[in-house]
This record gives sequence, structure tokens and C-alpha cells, in this order.
Amino acid sequence: MSARGRKRIAIVGGGKRAITLGRMLLGERDRAELVAIAEPRPDRREDCSRAFDLGPDRYYRDHRDLLGRCPDLDGVLVATSVPTHAEVACDCMEKGLAVYLEKPIAGTIEGARRIVEVAQHTGARIQVGFNLRYAPFFEKIHDLAVSGALGRVLSINWSEGITVRMWADDYCRSHSYNSRAVTGNLLLEKSCHDIDMMNWLLDSRCARVASFGSRAYFLPRPEVPPRCSPACPEHEDCLFYAPTPERRGRVLPEESNVCVFHCGSDLVDRQTAIFEYEDGTVADLHVLPLWTPGGRLVHICGTRASLTAVYGENRISVRDLRTGVETVYHPTETEAGHGGGDERCLRAFLDFIDDPVARPRAGVREGFESVLMGCAADIAARERRVVELAPLR
Repeated sequence: MSARGRKRIAIVGGGKRAITLGRMLLGERDRAELVAIAEPRPDRREDCSRAFDLGPDRYYRDHRDLLGRCPDLDGVLVATSVPTHAEVACDCMEKGLAVYLEKPIAGTIEGARRIVEVAQHTGARIQVGFNLRYAPFFEKIHDLAVSGALGRVLSINWSEGITVRMWADDYCRSHSYNSRAVTGNLLLEKSCHDIDMMNWLLDSRCARVASFGSRAYFLPRPEVPPRCSPACPEHEDCLFYAPTPERRGRVLPEESNVCVFHCGSDLVDRQTAIFEYEDGTVADLHVLPLWTPGGRLVHICGTRASLTAVYGENRISVRDLRTGVETVYHPTETEAGHGGGDERCLRAFLDFIDDPVARPRAGVREGFESVLMGCAADIAARERRVVELAPLR
């Protein structure tokens, strides 16, 4: 490892998120350098080669190849598919490397628990990429909640909306993203951020979970063809019509014109979860496909004031319950990823490599709680029961 100077960082994964992380790392050239990428898929290695000026000898077949042949690393950014997170993160920690692990940290409670255990016995530095903790908008909500300005928080109502195009392409058409086998359950994959945000605001553990959700609308329809085309009788009015084969984000050309009703996805197409915390606070989380313009909507009921936050409008409103006076906040806006949280989250990881006392805002314990709650919500919805979390911890 480099004792001083720029830190040598590798990325495991070559998809969209991995490239985003790599580009942010290039913006920290004075502190760190991207030295290697491990990615088994040739098409993704090609994507990375277009994004980064790395020689062909800097690409590795997988994380084991990387760990075996790339010496003197200081840290790794893990941005692989969720089912591989536990194996990759644990192998990297066993090598003594600092690990930045994308969220969710695993798709199962068992996988998340394994990561926690390996982190404990190796003492490795690991940060979870809950970047909304670093976004000014959500920092302000957190500050208001924990400062006492709202009084005691009694309940939270939290919604995340998914735009039409993101739903159609990522969660319906893309075979790398549209099934439980690849992403786990939808609420955990899409809204682990939001679960973590509620945990951060409350500083209490969740005790039990109830949830309802299903795939009841985006099902095969015999009256429409399997691919978008002018021959479809509903193409003129269809929100999801995309007849041209092309690369769009995660969607490959051969997937891009698949009809969303014939895509084969087994993810739910709507879900609500209710969380009761150990301190009595109740929170409900709604995952809402087909919401425009997308984003997050938050309502917090406190004993002194209520809060309404609209992420897409950069607006936080606090209304005093006694006087009715409304105070409106517009936190610092930025065009950077996740409302400015991406870059600050990555810088926190580099700080953590430099100084183990500079602990990040989210580590494996926070990552575990998010996975636990997301998986419990999935169990509750599928088995139609309230799930107690104490036995699962």
C-alpha cells in the first residue's frame, strides 16, 4: 500500500454505476488514482475503456484475478450486481483492503450478516454508499429532525416515485435488472436509500414490518405483440412505446423494444411497507412506479411541527403546530449526482482510508439494518404477515 501520496484504487464492476464512481474518482486526482478495473463482461469492459484511459493490462477477469495480480492497492470500489456483493466485499476485506460497497450491501439477510461478521473479524475499513446522507437536501431534513425543531417524531410518510422511462427500461426491459434473481426484491433494491434515511432520522432500530405489494398490472397481454412496433394496436397511446432497437442506459439494443407486458419481469409493480420502530415511531414507505417527475416526497409529523419535503422541487417546509407559521428551506442545489451526495460520499471514503478515525456516516451496521428491513418487507408481502425483526438479527 502507498504510505503517502495518491491512493491506488480499483473498481470491481463495469456497469453504469461503476463508471459513475470511476469518473468521480478522476475528479480526485490529487488524492487518488484509478489503477484497475475487474469486470467479466466484454461489453462492459469496452464501456469502461471508452470512459477511462487505462491500458488493457489494467483490466481483470474478476475480483479474484484482480486481488491475485494487482499489488499495492489501498482500496476498492465494489459496484457489481447485488447477488455478488457479499463474496466480493468479503474477499477484499480478507485481503486487508478498504472497501466502498454499493447499496444494498446484499440481497439477503444472510449475505449482509456475512459481510458484518467479516468486517468485524478483519477490522477492515468499509463504507456503504448511502450517498443521500451526504446530500444537502437530506442533511437539512436530518438536522431538523434531530435538533428538536419538530419535537418528538411520531410518524413518517415517505414515497419514492419511479419515472415512466426508468420503470420501463430498467425494471421491465433490462435483463440485468428486471428479476428477483438479479436484483433481489424491488423495495430493497430501489429504496434501500429511503429505508436508511428513515433510520438516520430516527436513530432507532425497527422492531417489526408489514407490507403489501404484487405484480398485478404489468402482466402478459395476448392482444399486444411481444415487441413494440407500429403493428401493435395500442402503439399510438402507449406510454412505453419504444420501437427502435438502441442502447439506452442499462438496456441493450436487443432488449430495448421489448413490450413491458411481455418482458418476463417478476418484480412487484407497486409496494407499501409499514415499519414500527422500537421507540414507537411508525413509518410507511411507498414505491411508486409511473410517477412524474419522479423523486421523493416526505411528510414527518412531530409534536411541535410538521415537515413536508419535495426533493424534485428542492423545497422543505416546516409548519409550527401552535402558531401555524411556515418556514421554507431551499438547501444548496447542485447538478452533481444524487443531489451532491455522490462526490461527498466518495471523498468521505478517501478520508477514511487516510484516517480510520474519520468514520463515514454509514458502515456495515447501517447497511445491515437496511437489508434486514427490506427483506422483512418482502417476506411480509409474500407471506401476508407481520415480521418481527428481533429473531432475524
